[in-house]
Amino acid sequence: MHRRISRREFITKLAAATALFGLAGRTGLVDINSSMAQAADLPDVSVSKGTKNDSASAILQTSLDGLGGIGRFVKPGQTVAIKPNATWAYPPHTASSTDPDLLRALIQMVQDAGAKRIIVMDHCAIDPGTEESLRVSGIGAVVDAMGVEQVFPDRRLAPQETYTQIDLPSGKKYQSIGVIKAAVEADVRINMAVAKSHNVTKLTLSLKHMMGFLEEPQILHSWLYQGIADLNTPSAIQAHLHILEAIRVRVPFQDYVVCAGPETDVTDPRVVKRFNQVVAGVDPALVDAYACINYYAMKPRELAYLNLAAQSGVGQIDVDKATTDGRLQIFTVGQSVPTPLPSATMTEVPGTATPSGVVTLSGSITPATTETVISTSTPLPTAISDTTSGNGPVRATPFAASGDVINPAPIMNVALIPAAVIVSGAGLVALKRMQKRDNTPDNGNGEDDSDQQS
Repeated sequence: MHRRISRREFITKLAAATALFGLAGRTGLVDINSSMAQAADLPDVSVSKGTKNDSASAILQTSLDGLGGIGRFVKPGQTVAIKPNATWAYPPHTASSTDPDLLRALIQMVQDAGAKRIIVMDHCAIDPGTEESLRVSGIGAVVDAMGVEQVFPDRRLAPQETYTQIDLPSGKKYQSIGVIKAAVEADVRINMAVAKSHNVTKLTLSLKHMMGFLEEPQILHSWLYQGIADLNTPSAIQAHLHILEAIRVRVPFQDYVVCAGPETDVTDPRVVKRFNQVVAGVDPALVDAYACINYYAMKPRELAYLNLAAQSGVGQIDVDKATTDGRLQIFTVGQSVPTPLPSATMTEVPGTATPSGVVTLSGSITPATTETVISTSTPLPTAISDTTSGNGPVRATPFAASGDVINPAPIMNVALIPAAVIVSGAGLVALKRMQKRDNTPDNGNGEDDSDQQS
């Protein structure tokens, strides 16, 4: 038997429900860990658009702010593994390895978030080896200057204790694989990829970049495409945050399809194009799908390993739908980014055993708001006479240097107003019906009005 509520009770409950509904998308009164609140307030992927005048730090900061800030991923006292692309012995600005300034900016942000340990790592599996790659790319100078730990296995020369074996429970071709042990022991893993062409897989983006965590990256070549998909399924090596560098993007030009080389956007803009963007997110498939469309004029399903990853449940590749749903949002450097909710944090990562050799960072750290240029031992190449943009197979067009933020949040917020009116209107109708029945005795056959969600 259900008690008939009084008019006073009904009005009170209606007002509370309407207020909660109207404020949920604005103030975070509803539990942020619910899937609906996360979808409404924090995207899965955030794209930042900058210009040539914007620093790598500013472009990165805008992208991470769009996701809710670095604090969504890194908590004080945690151990953070950062994996840049540090495999190739080519200078900065060639889109061969991670931009040193971008890496420096991320390390600074992670330090500011209170990380206890920061370990920068990558497996250099090709000649001339780790030492030369770190020196020429400028990455070595950055990690030295920032005072963080380093784990850079050199080809097959690293001792066996550098690695450990993990399971890939959802893997279709690989169910167990060797990886860098320090990555498994970290609380948080950040995958920093560079958008590049590739002579085997067409492109190397966030999903493929995870191969740098492996003990023997070449082991995937037996089932390369499915292997990349398997590596990104849930496991002890899964990354919590993916950052795809697209400040400079290496693209295919005629039959010249390489993932590293001496060209820059100045010396040969046909091979290295300037986009001034960073794509960051928790869904690597969606990150890569965005890159396919916007940097390579390619449909996501045309990239074999990306299509297989989507089939394996790694993520979504429908960019249009993700944009409409607000799961992918685009922000412009220098324009305001919606302030993240105080409770908008990722699920706490369970603590793991901490290996010996802890480096504790201390002292006051200034937030990285400007870019600091570090000199490298290898000078940047000079420009060639041909500075045309080129018209190779890549038809992608960079975003304009300026423009309004593409963010569905304002639309959603406006929609809350008529929705609240509808709720109130429905309540008034119900109230009038109740008034008509006020003099009718309760027969005890009231309906259960509890909400049910599909």
